[in-house]
Amino acid sequence: MRRLSCLIILILIFSSSAVLAGRIETVRESIEAEGAERIVVEGDFAAGEFRITAGKIDLAAILDISYDPRRVEYVADYTVKRGRGYLYLESILRRKSNIDTEDNVWDIQLSSEIPATIDLDIGACEADFDLGGIPLENLNLDIGAASGLIDFSSVNPVRLDEISIDAGASELEMTNIGNANFDHFNFDGGVGSFKLDFRGQYNGESTIELDIGLCSADIILPRDVAIRVETDGDCWLSSVEFHNEDLDEVDDDVYESPGFKDADTRIILELSVGLGSIDLYWNK
Repeated sequence: MRRLSCLIILILIFSSSAVLAGRIETVRESIEAEGAERIVVEGDFAAGEFRITAGKIDLAAILDISYDPRRVEYVADYTVKRGRGYLYLESILRRKSNIDTEDNVWDIQLSSEIPATIDLDIGACEADFDLGGIPLENLNLDIGAASGLIDFSSVNPVRLDEISIDAGASELEMTNIGNANFDHFNFDGGVGSFKLDFRGQYNGESTIELDIGLCSADIILPRDVAIRVETDGDCWLSSVEFHNEDLDEVDDDVYESPGFKDADTRIILELSVGLGSIDLYWNK
């Protein structure tokens, strides 16, 4: 009798696992560029796991999506207007309840051949973006209660006009940001912890504006690039700490590295701190 009971339990376990596994559907969407010279990627991602990488493809994008259709609905819409392709992606929760990460997993591959603009609204999800190799012209991210890593593993082959990031209650790490080849970087951090590594390959002048609220941020800067740091001063509610580098104070709360004024390649860093803290480090 005991053997029979154990057998029944095992059958129920394996049957339940099979049912759960059967809930997940996997689809691949290959988005033809249709002659577009530039791609605009707009997305609204709810809970789940989302990855972006570059690929040597002549398509606008390849999407590999694993999802539970009872809980998640996905949208992938593409149109071309005047030589510009517009790719709209959306992940919609059918129920208001939370879902497990494995219920909604996206792998998005963008072309390394077609210049792109990325504009994403990211909810309570895990994000893992390697944007290295994508000819990125603009990047706009609105991040909610998310955690993630954004990497520029290789140099952007085109000049990027602006990176704009609005991060709420999140834990975010960005690495090799210098490889983005950007003119302007704007970061607004609410509640959370952030690590922003600005090392990489620079060309010309790059401006960084950081507005930090009730959070902490570790900022890593390249030692071999001239820099000007402008702060709004310390108060008992906030702090800005310098580590590993000696800068000259050229004005009230304004600091410069030697040779900044004559440098062709340089960084201008503007800091505003609310109730949080910023720690600045310099490394090769």
